Amino acid sequence: MRGFTHYISGLAVVTFFPSLVADLRMGILVPVIAAAAAYFPDFVDFKFGKFFARRDYEVDPAPWDEKKHYAPKLVKIRDLSRENRYQFFALEGIVEDILTKSSGTISYQVFDESGNVRTVEEEYNTIVFTLYDGTGTITVEAFGKDYKLFEEEFGQIERGKKMLVFGYVDVDPEGHLRFVISDAPHPQGIADTIAEAIEEAYAEGEKIVKIHNIRLPGDVYRRFMIHLDPPKREVRVEMGPIVTPGGVSIGGEPPEYRKYGIARVNVPFIKTYPKPTRIDSFSGPEIAFRRTKHQGKTVVKDRFLPWHHGFSHSLTMGILIGIFVYLFAKLFGYAHAGDLALASMLGQWLHVFEDQLGFMGSNLLPPITKDVIPGFKLGESGSGLTNFSTAWLMIAFMIWNFNRFTEPRPIPIGDVKLLLYLIWPSVIGFGIAIAKSFKLRKEIAQLMDYYTNLEAFEELEEVGGI
Repeated sequence: MRGFTHYISGLAVVTFFPSLVADLRMGILVPVIAAAAAYFPDFVDFKFGKFFARRDYEVDPAPWDEKKHYAPKLVKIRDLSRENRYQFFALEGIVEDILTKSSGTISYQVFDESGNVRTVEEEYNTIVFTLYDGTGTITVEAFGKDYKLFEEEFGQIERGKKMLVFGYVDVDPEGHLRFVISDAPHPQGIADTIAEAIEEAYAEGEKIVKIHNIRLPGDVYRRFMIHLDPPKREVRVEMGPIVTPGGVSIGGEPPEYRKYGIARVNVPFIKTYPKPTRIDSFSGPEIAFRRTKHQGKTVVKDRFLPWHHGFSHSLTMGILIGIFVYLFAKLFGYAHAGDLALASMLGQWLHVFEDQLGFMGSNLLPPITKDVIPGFKLGESGSGLTNFSTAWLMIAFMIWNFNRFTEPRPIPIGDVKLLLYLIWPSVIGFGIAIAKSFKLRKEIAQLMDYYTNLEAFEELEEVGGI
C-alpha cells in the first residue's frame, strides 16, 4: 500500500477511541501521533534503511553526469577500462583516422517471452574510426540501425572533425577497448553481474545487488527488464523503450541485436517473485540472493528489497511503538496515554496487515518467527484498486465513528445501516481484487512450478551443470 493509505488508516484507528475523538474536537492534535505510527514502517525503511543497507554489487549501466544528473556521462578516454564494459557514456574528441566504411550481414539472437532463442540475419552498414581526446585514442564503431543513428546525429565524418559521440564500451577479440555507437547501454553487463552475484551467494551465503536506473535528458528513462529463469539456469536482461516518469512508453526501442543480454548461472537458484523485475523511473531496486534449503536441496533464493518489510513491518515493532508512545505521553502528562499507545500500536499493525495484502509479505513476529510470511497477492503496492478500496474504507470508518460519538447524531441512521451505506464501494473494490487474485494465484502457481522445477536442476547436474 501507498504511504498515504497507511496514514489514513492510522487516523481511522484513532476515531475508534472516544477519548481521542474528544481531544481532536477540542483542537488537541496529539492523537495524530497514531497516524504517524501507522506510516512509521515505510518512513524508517525508505528514509533510513535503504541508505544503510549493505550492497555487494552495484549495477550501474549508465552512470549519471554529476552536474546534469542524467546519462550519458561525459568521460575521458584514459578513464575507461574493462570494468566499464557495456556501460553507456559520452566521449568528445577529434577523428584521427577512418578505418573502414562498408556493409555486410549481421547475425544475432533474439528471445521470445518464454526465453526461447532464434537467430536473425539482416543487412547492415558500418563505419569504424579512431577518436582522440587528448588523453588517449579509442576505436569507435557504428553498425546496423545504429549506423543510421550515427548519420542522423553526426552527419558526414572526416579526419580532424571534432565530435561528441555516445554509446557503450566494449572489448574487441584482442582485448582492446572500443566504443560502440548506441542510444543505450548493452544489457549483457547487467546479466553478467547478476549471474556472478548468484554464484557468489551460493558459495558465501548472501550477496546483495543494487541496480541503478537509466535517466536520460528531458527527465525520461530507459526501461529494462530482468528475467530470472531457474530451470534454464539463466539471467536474461531485456533493454526496453524510453518512458516518462509515469512509466508511459514514448518509443525509442533498441535494435534487436543489442536488446538482450543472457548470462549462464552455474548453481541452482529459485525465484520467489513471479514477475520480471522492471527498472525505469524509480531509483532502482536491491535484490538479495541468499543460500537456503528448498525441498532438501541447497539453492539460492531471491529477496526483493531486502531492507524493506523487515523488523519495521512486524507486530513486534508495533508493540515497541505502543510502549514508547505510552511512556512519551505519560512523560508529558497527556491524559489519554493508554488509548494513544493502543491506537498507535494498532495503526502500525494495520500497516503490516495492509502490506500483507500484496506480494512481498513480512516477518510478522521476530525474534519468534524467522522468515517472511508470503502476502495474500490481492494486488501490488501501487494497485489503484486496493489502495482506493482501503482508503475509502478507512474514511468510511472515520465518518461512522464521528457520527457514533456525537450527540445528537449528524446522520440520524442506525450504526449498522450507516456503515453498510458507507463501505459498499470498498466491498465492491475488494471483491474485484479477490476475484482477480484467484486468477493471479493460478498463474503464479504455474510459474512457481516452473521456477522451482528441481527436476531441471537435477538434469543439469547429470550433464555437468553445476
